[in-house]
Amino acid sequence: MTAATPVPVKASPLRLDATATAETAFIAIISASLRHAEANRPAVLNREIEGVHQMRVAFRRLRSGLSLFRPLIPRSVSAEWTDAISRLNRVLGPARDWDVFLEDSLLPLLNRFPRKRGLILFRNQTEVIRQRHHQALQDCLIEPGYLLLGQRLGDWLAQRAWREDLNPQQRVRLADPILVFATPLLEHDYRWVVKQGRIFAELSTVERHKLRIHIKKLRYALDFFAGCYPTLAVRSILGALARLQDCLGVMNDITVTQRLLDEAGLTWASAARQVIEGWCGCRQDSQERQFAELWRQFMTHERPWKD
Repeated sequence: MTAATPVPVKASPLRLDATATAETAFIAIISASLRHAEANRPAVLNREIEGVHQMRVAFRRLRSGLSLFRPLIPRSVSAEWTDAISRLNRVLGPARDWDVFLEDSLLPLLNRFPRKRGLILFRNQTEVIRQRHHQALQDCLIEPGYLLLGQRLGDWLAQRAWREDLNPQQRVRLADPILVFATPLLEHDYRWVVKQGRIFAELSTVERHKLRIHIKKLRYALDFFAGCYPTLAVRSILGALARLQDCLGVMNDITVTQRLLDEAGLTWASAARQVIEGWCGCRQDSQERQFAELWRQFMTHERPWKD
């Protein structure tokens, strides 16, 4: 009997409610993100594209959870874990970037121009680069340091070790109901997103990237605290945020493409690069038009955390 092929695993819904304390919520969020990452390790080691995607999402959610709770648990207290995730992302990010480029950009182009020899040769070259990055990721995931990371972070959560570095007033705030912490945080992030989203057409590439990050931060936060607010309203605005994030994600992928083409050594004089650049330009225009409509829809949604 052959072993079953590892399958990618999506994040499981959190079961927090309004009776939870801020500290309990923090433990639940970080623990769930850690389990999500570990559940996808077999799929990543099996070079499953979606496994890499889900592991990247897991660590982004974990990092977002650490960031969200910095008013209660300062960065200096959780810096060890933030730094470890950043080091991991230096191998996880490129593997995912090349997956996205090959599957979402280059493959549609090859389907459209199946006989273009320059694209075919470039596809073979980029597959070698992708496999190199996947190998670097696999090597990282079997290192003792990575294997110990989950155990050490789990121990940190179980022992609530952050308390040792907090003053009495900070420790008292950990016992506040989660709504006392979550509601003003969601409102603050929402207002930032609205302020920038309204002037989207005027934003630079860097500013649009920041907007995407803040939309993702707001989406993750609301997803973490979803059980504290009306279910239907939460689902509705989460869907709108996801669509905005996906649209901005495509734009970011187009920006990343420039760096990947440089990494692959594809010069501006290359016919293949000119085709890819033209394709990306058309996608960019399409996504900008789509964002305007998605933004209009987003602004019609009620905020679940508002009375």
